Amino acid sequence: MVFRGLLDQKTTLASVKDTSVSLAVGTHWIAAWDFGGRLYSVWKHGHTYRRGLNGRILHKWTPPSPSFDPPVGFAHLLNPYDLRSREHVDGADAHAFADEAAGVLRRVVTEMERNPSAWRERTGGVPDDRSLDLFRRCARFDSAASAADAARFAEVFAPVGILPPDQYLSIVLQATEGCSFGTCTFCDLYHRRYRVKPADEFRAHAEAVRVYLGDSALLRGRSVFLGAANALAVPMPRLLEIMDTVAAVFGSRTTVRRPVHAFVDGFTGLRKTADDYAELASLGLRRVYVGLESGHDPLLEFVRKPATREQAVETVRAIKEGGVAVGVIVMVGLGGSRFAEGHVADTARAINDMRLDAGDLLYFSDLVEAPGTAYPQRALDADVRPLSLTERLDQMAAIRDRLHFPGPPPRAARYDVREFVY
Repeated sequence: MVFRGLLDQKTTLASVKDTSVSLAVGTHWIAAWDFGGRLYSVWKHGHTYRRGLNGRILHKWTPPSPSFDPPVGFAHLLNPYDLRSREHVDGADAHAFADEAAGVLRRVVTEMERNPSAWRERTGGVPDDRSLDLFRRCARFDSAASAADAARFAEVFAPVGILPPDQYLSIVLQATEGCSFGTCTFCDLYHRRYRVKPADEFRAHAEAVRVYLGDSALLRGRSVFLGAANALAVPMPRLLEIMDTVAAVFGSRTTVRRPVHAFVDGFTGLRKTADDYAELASLGLRRVYVGLESGHDPLLEFVRKPATREQAVETVRAIKEGGVAVGVIVMVGLGGSRFAEGHVADTARAINDMRLDAGDLLYFSDLVEAPGTAYPQRALDADVRPLSLTERLDQMAAIRDRLHFPGPPPRAARYDVREFVY
């Protein structure tokens, strides 16, 4: 339902959709909340602000005069984020941001209550009690509510390191903490020692997540993502218990289980057979994401990633033979100019050997040198020159040009870790 009215002499649309509420004032301001009343996003004057459940806000905008001119032949490879500026806003500044959105919606609610006939839906109806209740709930999400909500999040979740882009709106259930190997020199995402939560602790965590999300799960609950970095490294008997807990706590009203997704690395992924993955598929596992990063073994050794090209290929084949789709992640720019030639040739060869198809995903993620990680100093010591944006686009194109698939190809997309907030 979309109700049309005026606010400050500007056409205003207040919408109730299947999983969210939105408000558009004029042509330069749009905000959205989930059914739990949590602010999700604001767009104003070309700037986008997306709030994570943890209270952090990702602010994105494109400068009026981008400094980068794409080289001839590469424009089709550019995503908007190649030219986009970003910043993350935390703490009090992020929470205060909710005041503006709540204030605008409160004014709309007041106008609806005063003169409901001035707010008409396309069929002629005026705002009903359900719509008004949703608008009122969202209008209460001010800075104080945002801060309290972020504090509740921190009680329920450990920090969420990263998710694949297609899983940003999933329900994260942290069956494990930390990373099972934690040696990659470019990674700064997991700061806890790896451990698998005991059955009772994981059940309590899942129940707490369900209560915390409440009606917000309508927007964020299309699938479940098992965290953290390498949840499928858990031995099968315990993993089967985890899958049953997911179904028990977040089961649907039908016999169909909620889709489950997770990471696994090419090293520990080999500890499970195709039959193991088939059994997990029967319990709801739908996609496994494998951070290949590179198919060039000397580069993998340089960044201390404990998997070889062949191990990653065998892991992906086992997953697919078990009837589960995969998402393969390639890191563009890793190893700079020193490893570029081998990175392109061997990565393309690895992907070709994986036998990906239309049900799979292929992500290209630009290297982001995080401060505090070992990679920048290690690269400097080894005289590894970083690649420019043009060179990274060239490298991505070179890998894609070498790919060959027996049937319809997987979907390919860019993956920018700087755009993640949960």
